[in-house]
Amino acid sequence: MIVLDNASIHHGIAQVTLDRWFIEHKALLFYLPPYSPELNLIEIVWKHFKYHWRRFTTWTKETIDAKLEILLNGYGSKFQVNFS
Repeated sequence: MIVLDNASIHHGIAQVTLDRWFIEHKALLFYLPPYSPELNLIEIVWKHFKYHWRRFTTWTKETIDAKLEILLNGYGSKFQVNFS
């Protein structure tokens, strides 16, 4: 079984190709169901990285660890992602 996410490129595979893949490789393609990115912790990190942390500075491991700790400890209260 091969697990694919919901990227549009994965849904454009022709049925003939899917059938051939199954016969040649004895593998099925399994599509993950849609998910809610607002519930995914990493989406919070990406948002802050993209919009708040991308100053052109040198980050040490300690600085990154401290920022991530503050961010993840505040998940759901202080830090949230609103996709609406």
